[in-house]
Amino acid sequence: MLSLALNIVGAIAIIFSVIAGIFTGTLSGFFIFSFGGVCIAMVLFAFAQIIDNQLNILHQLQVQNEFAKQHYKALIDCSNCDYEYDDSLSSCPHCGHRRGH
Repeated sequence: MLSLALNIVGAIAIIFSVIAGIFTGTLSGFFIFSFGGVCIAMVLFAFAQIIDNQLNILHQLQVQNEFAKQHYKALIDCSNCDYEYDDSLSSCPHCGHRRGH
């Protein structure tokens, strides 16, 4: 969502800079304003691309983390009822016995 807003603001910056350049009435003013608007837009477009890349990396890391959690679970046998449960739990879901006590 933020990257879309940055892209829109970048496009608006280009449009406004071209319009402002035209209103200067000189060719050099047009080029200076247009160049400034394009530079601002390029920075905003780059920020949008960086944000998209960071969100993609974050999503891939979350997927990889979930995959690792599912495939590398260690099971613990409850010392009270011999029920096998995930080691991320602090107590047995079957009888409620707390681990290590």
